[in-house]
Amino acid sequence: MKKKVILFLSITFVTVMVAVFIRDLMNGNSSTWPDALGRTLFSVLPISLLFLKKIPFNLPLIIGYYLLLFCTFFLGAILKFYDRFHWWDTALHFFGSAYTAFVGIAIYNILLPNRLDKEISRWMIFLFVWSFAVTFSVLWESAEFAGGVMGVMEEDSNRDTMTDMLTGAAGAIIVACYAALQKRAG
Repeated sequence: MKKKVILFLSITFVTVMVAVFIRDLMNGNSSTWPDALGRTLFSVLPISLLFLKKIPFNLPLIIGYYLLLFCTFFLGAILKFYDRFHWWDTALHFFGSAYTAFVGIAIYNILLPNRLDKEISRWMIFLFVWSFAVTFSVLWESAEFAGGVMGVMEEDSNRDTMTDMLTGAAGAIIVACYAALQKRAG
């Protein structure tokens, strides 16, 4: 079931992103190729999971990934929600970081055997999940900064960068608290 969902979502999303790129080229906008390449790469990334014997992530995480891509790339960039709604970018940083924290929980559960989980404190789980998500938030902001410097993306102000990072930290902290409270009883 997971494999079919991954294939369907990947192929659908890549098809839409390529169609938008072709539309842009036909309208004389050839400068969108870096965006189109990035969107396509992000779209096919989950296909790499198909090479594993067992896909480690559950269906809600896989669907959530594509929902986040849809909101970021299609609604945000292509339909210009970033320009039309001032709160859109901030909301996506919050939910993107919360999503990444859930990925951190999944990775924690995959890598740590149940027998060792009993010895780990709630604080360690909290710190792992929170720092995992915040690290991705910092990497994302670094990529935005690099894209602005190279002229591929619009340069952001320090205020926007800090708002994005603090909003991401807030989304991460909520899910990290959830992870710590859900710790299996030892």
